[in-house]
Amino acid sequence: MDADERSEQLERLFRRTFGRVMAYCLRRTEETAAHDVVAEVYTVAWRRRRQLPSDDEEAVLWLLGIARRVLANQARGQRRWARLLLRVAERADPPHVEHHQHDTDDDLAAALAQSSDADRELLRLAYWEDLSRQDIATVLGISVGAVDTRLHRARQRLRERLATPSHHADPTQESNHAER
Repeated sequence: MDADERSEQLERLFRRTFGRVMAYCLRRTEETAAHDVVAEVYTVAWRRRRQLPSDDEEAVLWLLGIARRVLANQARGQRRWARLLLRVAERADPPHVEHHQHDTDDDLAAALAQSSDADRELLRLAYWEDLSRQDIATVLGISVGAVDTRLHRARQRLRERLATPSHHADPTQESNHAER
């Protein structure tokens, strides 16, 4: 089967299986996320169209297997994000002890949005990707000591933003500090 035939087969399969794949995803996640998952499923299927089984039922199972892996990746990403929020919140001393979790999440998201790109990347590597200091140093191409210093300073700046949520710092002004 040549590339054009595989592409046509995938298009036909898409038309026949979209509802089934969407239903599979909707049973496992919320509607907005399900649409994203289905889009990713067919993107992966397109990239791997040479591996597309010729039997229609096997092809459907192949697509559902892709959907299962995409959903698992999505769930891992959500767990990483939750861990990031918890870790950063634990390290920052919020100004009010009786903050609601939703307010803390909003404050943290706003504080991260105000952070420089370098600070956000460093915090993501440390808390979302859960990389070790050595791994972060490798990714960024710096020493472990520099990671320690930059991470300490990034957390300190984040704590300051969380302590004064009404403070709207210009992240471009901090780019020089984030590199130190």
